[in-house]
Amino acid sequence: MARSYFYCFSLFFSILISSITVQGQSYKISLKLDALTDSTIYLANYFGSKLYYADTTVVSKKGVALFEGDEELKAGKYAFVLPGPKLYEVLVDDDPFFEMQADTSNFIATMEVKGSDCNQLYYDYIKFINVKKTEVTELNEKLKLASEDSTKAESIKEKIIKINEQVSARQKSLLKDNPDNWGAQVIGMTMPIDIPEPPKDENGVVTDSLFQYRYYINHFFDNVPLDNPAIARTPEFDKKFKDFFNNALLQSPDTVSRYADEFIRKVEYDEELFKFVVHYLTYSFETSKIMGMDAAFVHMIENYYMKDKTPWMDSTSLANVTERALRMKPTLLGNKAPYMRLHDTTGTKFTSLYDVEADYTVVYIWDPDCGHCKKENPKMVEMYDKFEDKGVKVYSVGNPHENEEWIKYLREHPEMGKLINVSDSPKHPDYFRTYYDVHSTPVILLLDKEKKIIAKKVGVDQLEQIIERELTKNRS
Repeated sequence: MARSYFYCFSLFFSILISSITVQGQSYKISLKLDALTDSTIYLANYFGSKLYYADTTVVSKKGVALFEGDEELKAGKYAFVLPGPKLYEVLVDDDPFFEMQADTSNFIATMEVKGSDCNQLYYDYIKFINVKKTEVTELNEKLKLASEDSTKAESIKEKIIKINEQVSARQKSLLKDNPDNWGAQVIGMTMPIDIPEPPKDENGVVTDSLFQYRYYINHFFDNVPLDNPAIARTPEFDKKFKDFFNNALLQSPDTVSRYADEFIRKVEYDEELFKFVVHYLTYSFETSKIMGMDAAFVHMIENYYMKDKTPWMDSTSLANVTERALRMKPTLLGNKAPYMRLHDTTGTKFTSLYDVEADYTVVYIWDPDCGHCKKENPKMVEMYDKFEDKGVKVYSVGNPHENEEWIKYLREHPEMGKLINVSDSPKHPDYFRTYYDVHSTPVILLLDKEKKIIAKKVGVDQLEQIIERELTKNRS
């Protein structure tokens, strides 16, 4: 099993949440529930896609659940948590004094609202959507039965398309006619972007193949009220925001870093929204499985955490995450590999990484006690045999500071002798574990002729594919 010393950024997520409180002016929300008495009801607030308890009450004998307090209930999306548990959403804007009434047997269909325009609009819309969902479900069932009747099937499909158009028209109308209504803004965040056709020449040939993609990216947040801090307390914004950075954007560190900075500038006016965005992006970049994305993590740490823009971080957590970024930075893609000059099994002959003359150099840091390394070692030898005559060499670094087990393993596996086997020792220590961010083994990097890092954090199987691709690219 691979040895791991990974410091997980998510450990201090609790610091972020603990600093988020719901406080300020008073509130009073009444929920009348038919056929439900003497039950405990919770009011939970969203932060992103997660729910946190904000208040609790007991339903009176008259079926009334009353939530009230002297502190502020910040604008956002909340949920009534009924026994079961059953969750029913409720919106809170700048006027948190309203009444709602419903029958628990059909909460949404029977919902009545007094004193809250945003909830009235929102629940009218949900009722409309539920009706349309039922219509589409029935049509889909008919479509299954009409699979052999193409004319009938097309007619059903047209009806489904018409319903979707009705929903889209309703969404656009609500947002256009009620731009400042919190309910309309929440609905707007779920709306897809209408992308126009690309420009074409007189022959109908598209003249800008990237037009639609650029439009999609540039208008992705058109229906998101970024000037309203309440969006941080909605799952709709959470989904939209994460979809943009995880799916819509090209997943390259330069691209996501640039858009991260642009987006952060738009939300830095609000401390809570700023924290939400900065934390998520930092954590997402650090834990990304995409090679090279650690550069985006380093970018976030250097430009926000190390510049005193994250006051919610305590000194210990800040020091830990800063150290993590500083360890990552030397081996970012495109950098020249950190210098190493290590000795062989005799402890007398030294070989520098930069003395290795090869078109491609594999830096392979492994440990004889590492179970995963034992599986990768024979693969590494096979890979070397396959590419030796194509200018590939392997600088094989034993991770143990004490050399006995490393030497013993090499003696028991003479095939490893084909590689350039080196290590350090108490007598000749080296800092490669720090410079190469060795928090687990094995560590594999691929360097070009100039010793620039072109691949990292890969297994031997993936390494072979990358080398094949590089060789093909150079032949063309």
